[in-house]
Amino acid sequence: MMVLMLSIFWRVGISDALERLYFILLEKPYLASYPELVFIGILPLIYTLACGEDFAKYGFRKEKFWPNILYSLPLALIVAWLRGFPSRGYGLVPPWSFFYAVLNLVAYGPLEVFFVVWLIENTDEYLGSEAMPSEGSLAVPMIFGLSHVLWAIHGDLVAAVVNAFIVSLVFVYFGVIYKYTGNIAGFMVAWTLMNRQSLLSAIQCLI
Repeated sequence: MMVLMLSIFWRVGISDALERLYFILLEKPYLASYPELVFIGILPLIYTLACGEDFAKYGFRKEKFWPNILYSLPLALIVAWLRGFPSRGYGLVPPWSFFYAVLNLVAYGPLEVFFVVWLIENTDEYLGSEAMPSEGSLAVPMIFGLSHVLWAIHGDLVAAVVNAFIVSLVFVYFGVIYKYTGNIAGFMVAWTLMNRQSLLSAIQCLI
């Protein structure tokens, strides 16, 4: 949907819109937080607020908070430690460095997780799924993860497929933990630490 809307706005074909977006983000990767925020994170949030839904439906509750953290955090800490920290930044200056650091951290961390959880819950509700793991906690993370291959229009397709597959497995793991505990906290914290576009990008905005 994001690429389709950009193609309409730019008055170009979808493939040209995707290519133009790719080159813009290649030069200024911190700008990726805008489409992420608008087309992924903010839409389900607005819908949930507009419909007056209880956020507890999506895991915002106290129950099983610590079990959720315990199951989720070790993998995130291991991945973050193995990946290390960036040595080069984007060259931004205050106040934009702080602005984009927060924007990338929130958009690619908590909001991205909320988007996936929102899809999981509404998919399960639509299918009437009561299984554990549910259809939504398996299908939605796999589709979301594999969609990352779309960004490999000029890069290494094999590497993109491997990355998409790993993201899918990670999201299935956290999605199942979320459904088991009914709490979203660990999922949000863990993915914020693991996702290159959240914590690492935020750091790069500041250095």
